[in-house]
Amino acid sequence: MVDTLTRLLEEGHYDQALRLAEQELLKSGWNRPQLARVNLVICRCRLEMGDPFGAVPSGLLAAKLARDLAEWDLLGQCLLYTGTAMTGTRQLDQALYQLYQYFEHMHLYNTSLSLEGSVWRAVGIAHQRKLESDKALNALQRARKWFLAHESDRDAFACTSDMINTYLNMHDRDASLSLAPVGELIRYEKELAARHPDDSYYRATYLLDQASVYLAQGRIGRAMVRALQASETRKNDVVLVFHAYMVLHRCSRRIGLHKQALGYAVAARVKALQNKNYEMEFIASQAMADVVREQGNNVVRELERDYQAMGVNLSQYLTPDLLRRYN
Repeated sequence: MVDTLTRLLEEGHYDQALRLAEQELLKSGWNRPQLARVNLVICRCRLEMGDPFGAVPSGLLAAKLARDLAEWDLLGQCLLYTGTAMTGTRQLDQALYQLYQYFEHMHLYNTSLSLEGSVWRAVGIAHQRKLESDKALNALQRARKWFLAHESDRDAFACTSDMINTYLNMHDRDASLSLAPVGELIRYEKELAARHPDDSYYRATYLLDQASVYLAQGRIGRAMVRALQASETRKNDVVLVFHAYMVLHRCSRRIGLHKQALGYAVAARVKALQNKNYEMEFIASQAMADVVREQGNNVVRELERDYQAMGVNLSQYLTPDLLRRYN
């Protein structure tokens, strides 16, 4: 049964794997190694389904069982996925504690040695969210170097995008910081995307990162064009489209198009809810409320008229209760 659950997970059937795993746990007769593996499947499924809060308890239990059983390769996996889930719940110190433990046991791993690049990337993202930019860049550079050495273009590309966004976050906090390091990273993204012309992930991510760089440089028109191109290139990637809409929101605010800014924030919130990603939903909702707080309710009424003309009821997305959360 554990093999069946793992196969379903690896094939991307997260709902089915999770449902079956939780049903099986209600039955008796499981030994501790099996319980550890089933809980790891539950952790990973919930994480893939955008539920880090649900992933953490299963991950912690799987890690404890694996450690008690001296199942080191299993423990390496548990530490990665539990740490990643904790980052998603903003338990950042606890996330880093889990992730750094991975390195303490490396001399005991066999198959889990293949997770090193992913762990460094997870460490980098956790530090990024703590606004510890130097530590984030160091970890992401280690991850990128590892993936490049193992010829994993997609993961190396993802780390490059993370590094670009870390530099941009630093620039947002201190506009005097140079964006020169970003230029080299963007050029690398462009070259790698050109090597994978049939994979929309590379081109869409490159376009979105380029949009973010243009926004940081104040080149608003170019930023909006690139963000729209990114969203069109990969329409079904909910997370990428969310971030493209948020770039468009920030651009619109920058040039005083307040109704348009509110509309993009609403669209971003819809994407977040489609993905059941409540961290993104919070970001979009706060952006919506910021526009209304600055511009007043007239901007809501103007947007409502536009939506009504399209036959859409805006009140389902922009309720008074939602806006009061941020007043």
